[in-house]
Amino acid sequence: MSYNGEFRPAADRTEQSPEDLELAADVEEAMRDVVDPELGINVVDLGLVYDIWIHDGKTARVDMTLTSAACPLTDMIEDQAHSAVVDDGPCDELELNWVWMPPWGPEKITDDGREQLRALGFTI
Repeated sequence: MSYNGEFRPAADRTEQSPEDLELAADVEEAMRDVVDPELGINVVDLGLVYDIWIHDGKTARVDMTLTSAACPLTDMIEDQAHSAVVDDGPCDELELNWVWMPPWGPEKITDDGREQLRALGFTI
C-alpha cells in the first residue's frame, strides 16, 4: 500500500488525461476523510498532501508528508488513506509516497484548516 520512492517532478511524468484529473480531484476529496490523529484535522487542509497523480487509470499515487518525520502514527494514517481512497473511494490501488522535501510548515495549512484549528483552541 505505501512505499518510500523517489519523488518524480511533474515534468518527468506523462500528461494526465481529463479523466485522470477528475479522478485526482475525487482522490483529494476522499483524502479529506483522513484525519491527522494528533491534531484532529484532515491531511488535505493541514497541507500534508503535496501531489496526487493517477496512473494506469485506477491507481492513485499520493505524495504527502507528516507534521514530523518522527510521527509514530504513520500506520494509522496509511490505514485511513487506504480506506478512504480504495475501500470506500474511487481507486483500485493507492500508493502513498512519503516525502520530506519541502518540509511541512504551518504556512501550508489551508484557510479551512486554520479555522478548524482555531475552533479546537489552537492559535494560528
